Order: sequence, then structure tokens, then C-alpha cells
Amino acid sequence: MTDRSKLLALAGEVANGEGLDNGLDVRVEVALFNPTPSWASIRANDAGTKVIYTDFDGRDTTCWAPEWTGMRGQAAIDLRAQAEALS
Repeated sequence: MTDRSKLLALAGEVANGEGLDNGLDVRVEVALFNPTPSWASIRANDAGTKVIYTDFDGRDTTCWAPEWTGMRGQAAIDLRAQAEALS
């Protein structure tokens, strides 16, 4: 996610206690994703309930997103920091 206003809106949802399902966790995980030596990209599945990581060979792995709703304070801080980096 590279849109600053969308990152800030998502940070607000997280900080305000909105969304208690894994759909919010998926949105946060996708927003905060940075490529690693193992994973080239990420996207939500069609239902928006899981994340799909794609490796550098194009293979997909579907996973539950980390439970960002259990770490709301840190998730909001991370989202806001990413938004500020886009300024």
C-alpha cells in the first residue's frame, strides 16, 4: 500500500479498535509488507481473510495474517511511520 491517506485511515481504524476479525489483520499485514529474501510480494486472497505471499520463483503460499488486532498500538505506530515515510 503506497497511498499515504489510506495508510493513515487504516492506522486510525486500528487505533480506534475497529475491526475485530482477521480481515483487518490481513489489511495491516499487506500494508506493512516489505520484500524479504524469501518473499517478493504479498496480496490478500479473494475473500480478504488470508494473505498470499509470493516468492521470487512465483510460487504462492497462503497463510493467516499475524494477529495485528492483538497488537493495535504497535500496528498503528508502524502504519503511521510508513505513511510519514511517504511524505
